[in-house]
Amino acid sequence: MILGLDVGGTQTDTVLIDGDRILAGTKIPTGKDLLLTLRNALESILTGVEPDQIERMAFSTTLATNAIVEDRLEPTGMIVSAGPGIDPACFSIGPSFHVVEGCLDHQGFEAVPLSKASVMEAAEKIRKTGINTIGVTGKFSVRNPAHELQIVDWVKGLFSHVAMGHTVSGGLNFPRRIFTTYLNASLHKLYKSFFDALTHILDEKNLHGPRYLLKPDGGTIDLLRSMGAPARTAQSGPAASVMGALALDGCEGTTLVMDIGGTTTDMAVVLDGVPLLNPHGVKLGQYKTLIRSIVTHSLGTGGDSVIQVDDEGKMTVGPRRNGPPVACGGVVATPTDAMVTLGLLDVGDKSCARSAMKDLGGALGCEAERAADRVLRRMAETIAQSARAFVHDINSRPVYTIHQVLNEEKIEPVSVLVMGGPAPHLAPYVEKALGLPCRVPRYYHVANAVGAAVARVTARVTLQADTERGSVIIPEAGEEHKIDRSFDMDQAIALARESLCRRAMLIGARDNSLETSITEKQIFNMIRGYRMVGQNIRLKMSITPGLIPQWKRSKEAC
Repeated sequence: MILGLDVGGTQTDTVLIDGDRILAGTKIPTGKDLLLTLRNALESILTGVEPDQIERMAFSTTLATNAIVEDRLEPTGMIVSAGPGIDPACFSIGPSFHVVEGCLDHQGFEAVPLSKASVMEAAEKIRKTGINTIGVTGKFSVRNPAHELQIVDWVKGLFSHVAMGHTVSGGLNFPRRIFTTYLNASLHKLYKSFFDALTHILDEKNLHGPRYLLKPDGGTIDLLRSMGAPARTAQSGPAASVMGALALDGCEGTTLVMDIGGTTTDMAVVLDGVPLLNPHGVKLGQYKTLIRSIVTHSLGTGGDSVIQVDDEGKMTVGPRRNGPPVACGGVVATPTDAMVTLGLLDVGDKSCARSAMKDLGGALGCEAERAADRVLRRMAETIAQSARAFVHDINSRPVYTIHQVLNEEKIEPVSVLVMGGPAPHLAPYVEKALGLPCRVPRYYHVANAVGAAVARVTARVTLQADTERGSVIIPEAGEEHKIDRSFDMDQAIALARESLCRRAMLIGARDNSLETSITEKQIFNMIRGYRMVGQNIRLKMSITPGLIPQWKRSKEAC
């Protein structure tokens, strides 16, 4: 059996899957006590199930995303080594940012020796502020990580955790590398708390099977390995929505996937079962990162959003949430109260919900039921407006599918897949507001947990070969190999594929039958003194997001 669990901002969803059958699905409120929430979620689904029957467990969480958006990051220092070009101080981030003496050139050759005195001075300044966590980033560390590794060796005994930039991605974007390294460092303590709580509960329940965490690219990573890059756990909730949509529906044609939760509505576009990917990296709050991600959009409108009416009678739904709906003990009217009033949902106290809608109707000049209907129409219109803007934004810039870049093809959704707790009740309203047919899959209420449960392991490597230097580096895998001048693209592809498969097995893949894609390959001749002195070969290869072989979508699951 497979256990899937999604910790959302409002609800925690859990599913139990046997082969291609969903045996059970549950939802419980996400409480402030994470340990208690996880314990209650597991106990809600595992009654009568022996621990050794669980052969795989996969999880997704909004913990990192919420911490970034709410600015709850651990104070973090940064030590940065530069290189030719823009002064890295222009990308200063955090309370203690320091540029040290020493740099590499664009090929990875040492241009200026690293100054130990400069590094130790920066480390001491960071320590004096009381900061215990740092990130270390070099401009061309993906070509040669020597300076980063040397800095870490000098300062590692002074800090509780050090994050390194060259492990983030093989891409060269220096500002994004700085920001991603900063997030990996500043989220470490928070993510470790989640990791420790989850591990404690799983051990307590004698659940010792393989454990995975969903990443924003729609793939999973071994839970233990996820500790190395906590920023990669951000946006796993929206990614879980997309993978759940693929598992439960398949998403033929151009499908707008919409997951309506209690706090937000998450959206994505899927082309014939293939999600769109961000080619540069996802933006998390104010930070542009190098983290590969499915293209998603989150709107602050959900079932528990605050409803407001201004002096002119104009209604808004969201973007704030102020606790539960009135029907469940809250103090502010929400769309959930509207659905309860109309008999669409059977939760909480209907008389309290109706009273909230009656008060709202007083401001709108109508009765409770009419007010409730207007709330749902306003909510659907807000979602539709945001969806149109999202699709327009996709069409305004190049995006990638798993396999290719789409420069010319205009994306126009022909249908909408609606998921989340209120999906069947809001789908008719969304259909009217968008003018597109909407459908709701079976198990719509736990789709995120399904997506996490059946997503397969993904990985990516970037190969940088320099035949003049006589070396090839694969930063994500921490590999460096010696090569001669005859090294070519065919050899690069074979070497990258071997490295990619090793990395996939290391982070949780259980077999070597992995679908790989080359997402970028380039060769540059290096000319010096009117003659070619070598070649620079760049190659990016990834394991494509998809579903585990055990899952085959059946009529029972849809």
